[in-house]
This record gives sequence, structure tokens and C-alpha cells, in this order.
Amino acid sequence: MNRYPTITIFPLLLVALFAVAVPASGADDKKGRIKKCQDAAGKWHYGDTAGEECARSKVIELDTRGIKRKEIAAPLTEAELKAREQNREQDEKARKLAEDQLRRDQQLLATYALEEDIIHTRDRKISEVEVQIRAGQETLVSLRSSLERLKAQAAEEQRAGKAVLPQTARTISKNESQIAKHEERIMSLKKEQESMTTQYETDLMRFRELKRKAIPPAPSTPAPAPTPGAAAKPTK
Repeated sequence: MNRYPTITIFPLLLVALFAVAVPASGADDKKGRIKKCQDAAGKWHYGDTAGEECARSKVIELDTRGIKRKEIAAPLTEAELKAREQNREQDEKARKLAEDQLRRDQQLLATYALEEDIIHTRDRKISEVEVQIRAGQETLVSLRSSLERLKAQAAEEQRAGKAVLPQTARTISKNESQIAKHEERIMSLKKEQESMTTQYETDLMRFRELKRKAIPPAPSTPAPAPTPGAAAKPTK
């Protein structure tokens, strides 16, 4: 004889039947999906998994009713991977350039309050370099004059049938070396002066641009329209 009442067993049977008839929507739905892909030759493939034929293709997942549920993009080609790496490097380079520009802008604004300060500093530094150039040129005049005298002395010694004295030859060689050194120094100073002029001109233009951005123009306020029917006030 069954000791358990029917009223206890019947609801349990209903629950079990309901669980079998209505599967979980998440896991079972994904389990029943079909993968669809097209190979390089244009042939379509269907199956529970994406075949090797579609290793380089896009994969589409369909549910049991044939409705598209998911799309898996095709893996990147070698050319696409290379292009993405190049773009990443370009983006990184652009980011560093932007950071460098911001740092220079901040330093420029912290150094100068007015554009006249930039002009004054530029003129002063260029003048300092010009003084060095003139000093070097004056030294060159003296060295060249001395060299001419030494060469004349050596020529006179040779005309007298004598060999050029070792002391005279050493002095000529030393003099020529000093002339070459001063010429190189003067050339370097002139390049420095040109570079300085260009840099200060760039700083001046950038300073003006930053100041214009920092101080937006004041909006113009239109004159109020006269009230209809209002009488004009008499002029005193």
C-alpha cells in the first residue's frame, strides 16, 4: 500500500514535466546554434563548429530557426595587422608630439608675460652673438696679416739661397691652424645666430596664437529695440 498521498506526488510530476518541456533559454539556445561561413572559394559551410575551411573567414551563428544571432569577424590578414601596427605607431608618435608641444607652450607662457619680452630677449642674445662674430673677424684680420709677413719672410730666406728656418715654418703652420679654427668658429656663430632668429620668430608667433586663444573676444551686445508706442525723451 502506498503510504504517500497522491496530492504530494502529482505536483512533483508537473514540475519535472515542465522542466523537460521548457529548457533553459540561455545555455540550450547557444548549444543548438549552427555556424555558417564561406571559404575563400565562395563555398558555404555549415556545422556545429567553424571548420578549417573558414579559418580566415567571417563566421555567422544561426539559431534553430535560422535567425542570425552572432557574427564573428574574420581574423586580420598580415597586411591588416601591419597597417594596424603602423597606425598604432603613428598615433603614439602624434601623442608624444602633442605632449611636447604642450610642454613647450607652458614653458613659453611661464617665461614671457608680453610679446615685447620675447623681442627684447631675442635682440639681446643676437647682439651678444654678433659681438663674438666681430671679435673673431678682428682676430682673423690680425692672424692673416701676421701670416702674410711670415710668408714674405720665408720667401726672402729662399731667395737668399737658404732653406726656410724651422722656427719660421712652425710659426706659419701654427698661424694657419689658428686661422682655420677662427673661421670655423665664426661660421658656427653665424649658424647659431640664424637658428636663434628663426626660433625666436617661431616662439613669437606661437605666443601670439596662445594669447589669442586664452582671451576670447567679448560678445557684442546689440542695442535694445525701442518699445512700441513709447515716446522719445526730449534732449536737454
